[in-house]
Amino acid sequence: MASGDKIAALEAKVKEIIKHSAEVKRRTALLETRLREADARLARQSAEARRWEKERDWVRGRLKKILGELELIESDGDKDEGGAR
Repeated sequence: MASGDKIAALEAKVKEIIKHSAEVKRRTALLETRLREADARLARQSAEARRWEKERDWVRGRLKKILGELELIESDGDKDEGGAR
């Protein structure tokens, strides 16, 4: 192989490496963007889950209070009827 052929082959390989490197950089940037978007989506979903959990706890507390009041009303009704139902 002549010296010129070796240099041409080397240049071709370097160009392939540069092209591959550019593609890897492009894909890395795309994956980083997708990861940031997924992280943001996960953060929103976590915040929403916490909000739903707080609301569920509030509703549970209100229902317990109402049920307690109903039990008091019912037990007062039993006393008014002489304790027999």
